[in-house]
Amino acid sequence: MKLNPILGAALLGSTFSVSAQKVDHSSLQEVVVTASPHEKTSDQIAGSINTISGNQLQREAAASLGETLQGQVGVHSSSFGPGVGTPVIRGQSGKRVEVLQNNTVVADVSDTSPDHATATEALLAERIEILRGPATLRYGPGAIGGVVNVITNRIHTSPFEGVEGAVEARYGDNQDEQSVVGRLDAGNGPFALHIDGMTRKSDDVEIPGLANEEVDDIDETTDGFIENTDTEADAFSIGLSWVGDKVAADISVNQLNNEYGIPPGSHGHHEEEGGEGEEEHEDEEVFTRIDMEQTTWQGKLLFKGLGDFFNNLDIDASYTDYEHQELEIDDGATEEGTSFEADSLELRSELTHKQTAGWLGAFGYQYSDRDFTADGAEAFVPPSQTANHGFYWLEETQLGNSSLELGMRYDRQTLEPETGSDIDHNSFNASASLIIPVGENSRFNAILSRSERAPTAEELLSDGEHIATNTYEIGDANLDTESAINLELSWAYQGDIDIRATLYHNQFSDYIYERDTELRFSHDLEESGLSGIAACSDNLADFDNDADEFNDSVECFQFVQEDASFTGAELELEIPVAENHKLKLQGDYVRAKLDDNGDVPRIPATTIGATWSWEVDHWYADIGVTHGFEQDKPGENQESTDSYTRIDAAVTYSRDNWSVFVRGRNLADEEIRNATSFLREIAPEPGRNLTLGVRYRF
Repeated sequence: MKLNPILGAALLGSTFSVSAQKVDHSSLQEVVVTASPHEKTSDQIAGSINTISGNQLQREAAASLGETLQGQVGVHSSSFGPGVGTPVIRGQSGKRVEVLQNNTVVADVSDTSPDHATATEALLAERIEILRGPATLRYGPGAIGGVVNVITNRIHTSPFEGVEGAVEARYGDNQDEQSVVGRLDAGNGPFALHIDGMTRKSDDVEIPGLANEEVDDIDETTDGFIENTDTEADAFSIGLSWVGDKVAADISVNQLNNEYGIPPGSHGHHEEEGGEGEEEHEDEEVFTRIDMEQTTWQGKLLFKGLGDFFNNLDIDASYTDYEHQELEIDDGATEEGTSFEADSLELRSELTHKQTAGWLGAFGYQYSDRDFTADGAEAFVPPSQTANHGFYWLEETQLGNSSLELGMRYDRQTLEPETGSDIDHNSFNASASLIIPVGENSRFNAILSRSERAPTAEELLSDGEHIATNTYEIGDANLDTESAINLELSWAYQGDIDIRATLYHNQFSDYIYERDTELRFSHDLEESGLSGIAACSDNLADFDNDADEFNDSVECFQFVQEDASFTGAELELEIPVAENHKLKLQGDYVRAKLDDNGDVPRIPATTIGATWSWEVDHWYADIGVTHGFEQDKPGENQESTDSYTRIDAAVTYSRDNWSVFVRGRNLADEEIRNATSFLREIAPEPGRNLTLGVRYRF
């Protein structure tokens, strides 16, 4: 595959002289990350950690979490139209990537289906952290890909005086997107109040060319836009905090409403018609919209300076009431389809101890309970209740100039289906990391860990047509836990240039994935009393010997287990090339293979990119080129994706209390079909988009 000449020219910029400009790292603000219980910065922690905040987050924030983060190395978005985009980290998604908000799990149903959005808003975030390595052990079992922590300013753990806030408005021309967001913080020392809110509305997404290029008749698709992809969302939060010398107490509530459309072609609808003794099966296109509501209560108690041995006790609790209704629109008439509800409770407590015999550590307990129900003709997962108890222990010490960290975690999951026996799983996670300084400006990190994850209710209990993905999904109640041995080696250098290079390998035992059985779901077999894999066939006789009926039927996907391996590399370089100018190069690669059935499906393609930035006085500007290579190993019975080259740029002017920015994405209006997307064949990524934003701070 030939490299785009624009990208080649950008990469040649790395040959320019870089030694003349030396970055003064002492002037850069150090950000304490939540990856450690001991208030460390990212360069003091083993593993790869990316932090997005301030003006960078303002420029990158988008309608979905996946789209917001996809510019970070090793992170991609599993899009399902512009209303949905969940993060994919190192080829992992779903429950292998834990999404948090203020250290507690975002309790939605995004892991149930790729058309269910992650219920958190990047526009309201103060900072977003992407954690990989031992840090993930604190937040849940089996987060092999990593943890995304969306941090808001709703909870204060230190005294706050005065009044401050911000308001921002932005407009994007691709979807005629209009967003307004604001926040207010007021405090008199121990007491603090936080209020924030957001509203966003957009029309159908514009694309270059046809939404579906494979159709025989162009009237069966759209040209220049994707129909039914408009969105509308709003959110409101309020938080109260009290901070004393030894105790801090906080409570907040957040209400999020999100309505969005699913691209046509992803949903089909089956109807039975005809007179007595006669049946006719038809597949008709039905527009589907999702109307989501979520209310989350969060509370925190922090006890500081507990004594000679123990340091702090941090208790976080959250309760989430989540529901969404799938609305089916046919010829302008709207009918309520399947509804999903999830009531979730989570409790996290962590007790840190001071340095004793050279060791500094923390003990933690995490409890979660989720009551899940789905009601309607398309409820492919039966109701269930899942409870999990997790215990973890972290310790670290100095070995000469090196740092050693050890961690262990045990979890017990009990799943109670509405009918049938309980399903229990135990999982054990362990990690060891070593940070070795190499000279004054560099360090070497080595991480060895064992991760284990219990199967989810969807993987165990699914049995029915999943209209969102146009498949018939079949779970397996006998699935065992999946486990992986993970090795990560990285080297970081900070000096005249900044370098971070990482190699990793995940060796899975009993990896759980959805396998394309190459069979089709037969309504005739279903009506004869069969279900699961028994209702799937490749015999035309089970489809009334009608080839059209066979081709229009949904494919059967079955959750199965098989050993697998993920091997990858990530590279980031920041190079000062002249006064006030900097070149950033980055790339990521992951190769995922199943032992017996070829390639793991929906793995991101290799990407490399170069960004040139300039910053002086009140101005900041950048232009970046990202090249995504062809994904020619898409998985069994999956379609390959072509290479692409995307050009992005941004300009920001800041002065006193206000700033204005212009951001352009996909400026060349390139057709991009994302290898991680279920809808890549019928819904490409957005075309050219210019966003104008204005922010005022007080």
